[in-house]
Amino acid sequence: MKRFRIPLRIITALIVLTAVVLWGVHMLARPYDKTRTTYADFVVEEGADISTVASGLEEQKFIKSASGFETLAKITFAGDFKPGTYYISASMDSLSILRTLQSGLTTSKGFTVPPGYTVEQLASALERDGLADRQAFLDAASSPDIAALELLGENQEGLTGYDVVEGFLLPGEYTLSADADESMMLIMMLDSFSNFYNEDCLARADELGITTRQLLVMASMIEKETSVGKERKTVSGVIHNRINLGLTPVDELPDKPLCSPSKESIMAALYPEEHEYTFYVLDPALNGTHRFTADENEYNAWTAEYQEALNEAAAKENAEAADEAAEGSGDN
Repeated sequence: MKRFRIPLRIITALIVLTAVVLWGVHMLARPYDKTRTTYADFVVEEGADISTVASGLEEQKFIKSASGFETLAKITFAGDFKPGTYYISASMDSLSILRTLQSGLTTSKGFTVPPGYTVEQLASALERDGLADRQAFLDAASSPDIAALELLGENQEGLTGYDVVEGFLLPGEYTLSADADESMMLIMMLDSFSNFYNEDCLARADELGITTRQLLVMASMIEKETSVGKERKTVSGVIHNRINLGLTPVDELPDKPLCSPSKESIMAALYPEEHEYTFYVLDPALNGTHRFTADENEYNAWTAEYQEALNEAAAKENAEAADEAAEGSGDN
């Protein structure tokens, strides 16, 4: 039995070490703020190292700790970041941010359109990855030939330029042919939307009494409002209830989608959950989920609770930052 003791100890030590590393990765990768589901641009300059990128992410409040992000990058053997403008959120975990800054839109098959991108953001990302010229892509999206497509033919009043295609560039992975130019890439995305948004979807939107563009406005609102998949149809139900009750008339919705919504958000907009809720507010647990109600007084009370929780979290963060600063000055 003695000859097995050393290997067993080594195996046990390796298991413990692996568990510690995995736990460390889990702790370091936690999102800065699950409730901040909105996305914003983050610029990686040419030649920027991990320290510079991490400091920028912390300064813009995408991550909690630059040093923690650097440690995570080292543990996961993260490589160089691609320069350019990225579209990220404080609700993303740090591993997802790392992967985004490393990979961009390029895939082994072509490129990927992420959910939540606007036409402008997609054009910038495609140029960043060397797949398209930003201005040429925007010019193609603004062309009269594109605006004349039957898919985009309804409810274009007041829309100009590439606003006409906003929301119609379906997120997903696309295969890129060698001779594809910006117009062909655009047509490819619109064709993909047309294939997905089939006769059943058109019939369902007609049943709801809304146009495709209005449906995409709702879907983009759902995309922006929640990052929790199981909440999409509940949020959709609130939007539809408010429209049906006249609390938010359909003609008061934005005149164009806020972004390109995912297939899941589009389906949630088409098939909302049936309930009586007319309000939702982020949970004061600050875990990214929402609370739903039909009572305005309850909504106001919950909003106050959420704001109080935000204030407490901010105060705690400021106190921790002050402690770290004090410790740093003490070391000097």
